Amino acid sequence: MVSLIKTFFSKFFDFSGRTSRKDFWLTWLCLILLGIVITVITALVPVLALITWIYGLIILIPSLAMGARRLRDAGFSPWLMLLLLIGIGGLILIILWIFPKK
Repeated sequence: MVSLIKTFFSKFFDFSGRTSRKDFWLTWLCLILLGIVITVITALVPVLALITWIYGLIILIPSLAMGARRLRDAGFSPWLMLLLLIGIGGLILIILWIFPKK
């Protein structure tokens, strides 16, 4: 888990290259679990609510980079990340991220 998060942040602005399905989904699992822990802490101590926003901002760019690398690994254009700008785009990207390596 720690190695996945280290890799995630070491490739902060790396939109080139590839990310395997396993690494992609395990990293997302770790990020979601960490987000849940942060949300529970901020629910218990409302004064710390800003931490949730800071966490979201910290993982924004690396998440976009990892998504672009995963799309490239599945044989799609990384520019498809722009689908996030439309309502159903996130669902379409999840489906594309599931495709195996090409």
